[in-house]
Amino acid sequence: MTDLAAEIASMREEIDQLKSRNAIQQQLVRYGRGQEWLDETLLQEVFWDDADVDFGFFEGKFKDYLPVLMEIERGPETTFHLLSAAQIELDGDTAYVEAYGIAGGRGTDKTNIFGGRYITRFERRNGPTGKEWRIASVTYVLDWNMDQDVPDVIGGPHPELKMVKPRSPEHPWFRRMGYDVT
Repeated sequence: MTDLAAEIASMREEIDQLKSRNAIQQQLVRYGRGQEWLDETLLQEVFWDDADVDFGFFEGKFKDYLPVLMEIERGPETTFHLLSAAQIELDGDTAYVEAYGIAGGRGTDKTNIFGGRYITRFERRNGPTGKEWRIASVTYVLDWNMDQDVPDVIGGPHPELKMVKPRSPEHPWFRRMGYDVT
């Protein structure tokens, strides 16, 4: 019977690790989505209020960073954030994550594109929905960037394609998605 109990305990640990990795991956996706749609509520669900944030131009707590971030994100006509290839090291209720990111924004005259890495520590704490993973600290490291002139054609080279305007949680294409969306 002890072999069965040990096997069940091992399976529970493995399931917890898989669920944790999935939850962290989802939070990375939600981070980008919160910026795209200018959804402050979504971003507040990704970060702990006391999270440390270092993006070079801002170093401090998330609660102080959020208004700065929203002002920056409202500036361009459109933005894009993609975090991928996340490496996740679990250590109990702490996870060390490094993810590559590509982000950009298009203003009236320039398109700016950035490539870098997010060095992130997640913590699993009690939140409104029970134990949940959120960002406890993040540092962004810029690896490269480029700027391009915006074409004279409205909508760029493909004006037939739809664009989200205005970017907002009130937009008809926006849907509120919870923690368990994959």
